[in-house]
Parts: sequence; C-alpha cells; structure tokens
Amino acid sequence: MLFLFLSIIWFSLIFFLICLFLYLRKKKNNEILYIIIPLICIGLWAIHWLIILYFNPRFFYSDFGIYYYPSRQLLIDPNKFYREHPYYWDSIPCLPFFGMLWAISISLFPYHIAYFIWYGVNYIFAALLVLEFNKILKLLGVKEKINRFLFLIVISNGFLIIMQFALNQSKFFVCALLLFILRREIQYNKEEKEKDFKYKFITYFLFGMIIGMVPYFIFFLLISIFHDIPFSELFEKENLKTYGLVAVIFLSQNFLFIIYPRLIFDYYFIIFRYYQIYQISLAFYYLTFIHEIFIIPIAVKVIVSVIFLIILYEIIGFLLITKKLKIHEKFSYFAISFIFLNSIAFKTLIVLIPLTLLLFIPFFHQDEIGRNFIKKNKYVLIGLISVLGIYLTYDINLTSETRLNILNPYSYYPNLFGGSAGWLIFTILLGICLLKLHLDKDFHIVERKTEDC
Repeated sequence: MLFLFLSIIWFSLIFFLICLFLYLRKKKNNEILYIIIPLICIGLWAIHWLIILYFNPRFFYSDFGIYYYPSRQLLIDPNKFYREHPYYWDSIPCLPFFGMLWAISISLFPYHIAYFIWYGVNYIFAALLVLEFNKILKLLGVKEKINRFLFLIVISNGFLIIMQFALNQSKFFVCALLLFILRREIQYNKEEKEKDFKYKFITYFLFGMIIGMVPYFIFFLLISIFHDIPFSELFEKENLKTYGLVAVIFLSQNFLFIIYPRLIFDYYFIIFRYYQIYQISLAFYYLTFIHEIFIIPIAVKVIVSVIFLIILYEIIGFLLITKKLKIHEKFSYFAISFIFLNSIAFKTLIVLIPLTLLLFIPFFHQDEIGRNFIKKNKYVLIGLISVLGIYLTYDINLTSETRLNILNPYSYYPNLFGGSAGWLIFTILLGICLLKLHLDKDFHIVERKTEDC
C-alpha cells in the first residue's frame, strides 16, 4: 500500500511539473524547463525502486546478476562465461566484449556496491537518452519547445521506466548509444559532411557495443552500412573497406572468441538456440489479453511466429535495398515492424518506441494553436497518448513470461488501464494512427506545401 501511495504522489508531482511548464513556457528564463522535467520524472521512478529495495532487500537479485556473475567468471575461466548462471538465470545474452567491460570495471566491486554503481550509470544514460532524442527532434524540424516536450514527457514516465531500474539492465545504455549514432547520422546528412574514417570507426565501434548487449539489433547495423551504398556498388573498393572495418572492429572487440573457440559454440548452439525457442514459444505481447482468455497451443504460436518472422525479414530486406527512405525512417520502420512481428519485442520496447515516435514527425502540424492544433494533429496526439498508455500499463503476463514474480502491480505500481487489455488497446491504437497517417500521406504533403506558400 505504501508503494501504491508513493506512485500516486509521483504522478501528482509530475502532473504539477507539467502544469508549471505550461504556465511558464513563454518565459525566456524557463527555456530549459522542458528538458529538466522529463529528467526529474525519470529520477522519481528511479527513487521509487530504491525505496522498494530499502524495504525488500531480496530484490537485489534481479537481471543485474546476468551481467555481474558471468563477467566475473571471465577473469577466472573465460570458457565458462556462458555457463555461469547462479539463482534462476539460464544464460547471459551478451557478447564477450560487453562482459569484458564489466569484468574490468563494475564486476570488480562487491555485488551490492556494483549494483548501485550500475544503477547510477543507468540513470545517467536514461538522461542522455532524453537529451539525444531532443536533439533528433530539433534536427527533424520540431522547433517549438512545447512540441518537443510532448514527445519527451511520453518517454520519461511509467512502468517501462521503473521496470528498467527494477531489472537494472542495459537498455538505457543501448538506447542512448543508438540515438547518439542516429543523431550524428542525421546531422551529417543534413550538413552534407563527408563520412570519413574517424566517423565510420566511432559509429561501427558503438554499433559493436550495441550488438554486444542486444545481438538481434545487428539489423540496425546492416541498415546503417547499406544506407548509402547503391546495390550496383556493393563490391566497390571503398565499400569493401567499410565491410572490412566492421569485421575488424567486431573481431577485436570479441577477441575472446578467437582465443577461446568454445565460446562460439556455447553462444550459438546454446544461447542462440535458447532465444530462438523462447521467441517462437511466446504469445505476442499485444495478444496477451487473448492469451488470458484462451489457451493458445504451442503449435499455433510457432506457426504464427514463423510467418511473422518471414514477413519481418522481408521488411528488413526492403529497408536494406531501398534508397527512398532516410536513415531515421528506416530505423523507425524496423522498430515498429519489430514491435508488431517479433514476440520478444517487449524486452526492448524502451529502445524501439522512441524510434517509432519519429514516424509521427512528418505529419506534425506545429504552427497551429488551440483547437486547430488538436484538430490538425488528432492522429499524432492519439498516437502519443497510445505510446504513453503502453509506457504506463503494467502487463502481468509479460512479467510472468519473464519470471519477474517479484513485481506485483498492486503493491509496487498502479495497475493502470487493465493490464494486458491496455497493452492490446494501446498497441492497436498506435498501429491505426500510423496507418491512417501514412495512407493520407499525399494529402498531408499537399496540405503542408499549401501552408508553406
């Protein structure tokens, strides 16, 4: 009851801060307030989980241990890196490079101290996530701070935020790096700067870190590599150098694969197989409401998953080939496709949803005010509300699938919008809004040109 009361206090405070910003938004000395409020919101949810930890110390044993214990094992016997799973963990999903970073830093500390160090690092990267997303909005032409505030406040609150701190994973880290890469790419393209060796090295090195933490995000790397390469120039000398640079970076980061070949077999034949089986045996997160009413047979899950994966790979192939879309549009289309077509998307929603929000930018009428603003942007606003609903909604089935039985919605977070039913409704609304906007794309383009004239 105490934690539910705290949640109500946080929501009330956040609502007050939003009202304060709306009241002071025209004051020049409050220009930075639209950035500070989302950072405060994230901090409130971080504090919320710290309070839970104070009253329930056993919650230290979260996904943090997936990184901590195997990384310590790297300094003892690297061959057991993927075999170290104390408590209830099956395996570590990251590549050796990320484990090595932990082995020479955070894993050197005792568990409880390391936990809080990484907890602090998580908040820092959550803040960087907000800052980088704000820069991307500016580069994409969202000029007014009140309009940027709408997007930033949506991605700064709710159960998805508190879940990242509860699990103490690396998703904030991944998202901040990915948005940093995307922001640099947009900026370079906008300023028509030449992408020299230094630029490529930094970009692909960071991509190596991202893939090291979330291996199936390799598709972001492939999209980035082939974005500027015409199909007819795949084997040009300069492009071959790029492929070689990516290969050298990947191999140098994960040199333990070369020194200890057994790690390759452990990873691909045990960990990779585990995640493939896990992926096709789950009900899709937006079907969890149906799964509550009807038991979905394993065979049906497998068939649907295989069909959806085929469609997903076809979309990825299209994104790799086409040159008509900008880089941020390709990232966004991959993100929304992954959400709808991959059953493990819920593990990375904190990364995928901010990218999905960028799809609304071309249809965002910023110059309108009052009722006209709402009327012109009704689908964009409904889409933002849908995303906020996904962020705020606690889904019992998802946490049971991931065995997070320690999270009780009635004790630690208010069960808003009906749990699984809320996820289903808001996901469908998000999809409908994006579909409607893109079906009316030609109308929006003509209307926007008319306004400019």
